[in-house]
Amino acid sequence: MIACVALIARTNQPLLLRCYADEAEHIKFNYVCHCSIDAFEEREQTLRVGGGAPKGTDMFLGLIMSMVEYKVVGYITCTGVRVVVVLDDADTKDDTVIRSFCAKLHALYVDAVSNPFYVAGQEVHSKRLEEELSILVRKWNNDSFVSR
Repeated sequence: MIACVALIARTNQPLLLRCYADEAEHIKFNYVCHCSIDAFEEREQTLRVGGGAPKGTDMFLGLIMSMVEYKVVGYITCTGVRVVVVLDDADTKDDTVIRSFCAKLHALYVDAVSNPFYVAGQEVHSKRLEEELSILVRKWNNDSFVSR
C-alpha cells in the first residue's frame, strides 16, 4: 500500500506531498520525506564520485530508507526533482512495478509544470495531477496497477 507520495525540488523544497494513510500521520510522513533528502544526496554524491549515470537519464534509486512500518523508495529525474514513495512494509511489489509507478508520476508532474502559468520551484497545484495521482494510488492499493 502506498502511504505517501512526494515530489521534492532540487533545492529541497517540497513541490507536492500527498498522504494516503491515516491523516493523523501527515506530519510523520512530512518528516520521512524530509529525511529522505539525505539519502538522495548521498546517492547523488556516490554517482558523481563514481562517474555518475549518463546525463539526461532518469534514475530509479530503489529502496533508499527503511523504517519499522514503511519502506521509502526514490526516483530522481534528469532535472533533479526527487520522487519519494513511502510504501507499507508489507507491500511486495518488485522494483519494475515501482519504477513504472514513479515514471507515471514523473509524467504527470511534467504535464503539470508545462502549464505556462506554473511558476518554477513553487508547489504544484494541478487538478489533473491530483485526479490522476489519486487514480494511480487507488489502483496500486487495490493491486490493480499495471506497469507499462
